Amino acid sequence: MSDESRALVFGSVAEAYDVYRPAIPEEVAHLLDVKGREVLEVASGTGQVTRVLEQLGAKVTAVEPDESMRAVLRRRSPLVKLIDGFAQELPVADASFDAVVVSSAWHWFPQPAAQLEMERVLRDNGSIYILRSHLDDSVAWLREVLALRYFGETPIERGESWKQTFGAPSEFSDSRFISLEWKWRRTVGQLVELFNTYSDNIVRSDDERDEMTSRLRSRLDELFPTGEFDLPMVHNIVIATRNSRG
Repeated sequence: MSDESRALVFGSVAEAYDVYRPAIPEEVAHLLDVKGREVLEVASGTGQVTRVLEQLGAKVTAVEPDESMRAVLRRRSPLVKLIDGFAQELPVADASFDAVVVSSAWHWFPQPAAQLEMERVLRDNGSIYILRSHLDDSVAWLREVLALRYFGETPIERGESWKQTFGAPSEFSDSRFISLEWKWRRTVGQLVELFNTYSDNIVRSDDERDEMTSRLRSRLDELFPTGEFDLPMVHNIVIATRNSRG
């Protein structure tokens, strides 16, 4: 399955995605200068970050291509302007937003088309925030558990690739790269359900998902007899400024 096709599988688990995926921790929210600003959230999903942006006082327009994901966002954030669209063809006017926010989706976008679109829709000196939350696989027990997700496959190693955000030439400058560690209190069941919202597991057969779930639950129950634990997480943030058009 191509990346383009896989990027659109999340609607099949939209309700679970909204429940089990992380939003952003408070430490990350404080980095978003969006109060009172016109903000375009691209690939908004079910709206976990949308709700944070609302709480921060942003005037949010959300763009999301999947109707099932939009339905959850619409129900939970009825006042947000919600648009059907793709990152590479944003259905909004030139220079119409003070900030663009992308959370856990930049790696799905076709480039350079998406970058060019975000440069187009941002006002001069506007901000772009690219966020990515992921499990901290430098922790031994979590690395072991993550290995149980795969059936002899090699997971994609992103490493520091999140820092290689903008292709040249770029209208973005003053890029800042921030990486924050945080702890997310979870139960065994919540972590298993989180894994079931990942694209590689969504596209598996029912039997394969059942097998993975069984292996994970068995090992997690051994590691955490109380059923609860602090899940080590990392949140990567890229912040940059759109150059003046002169």
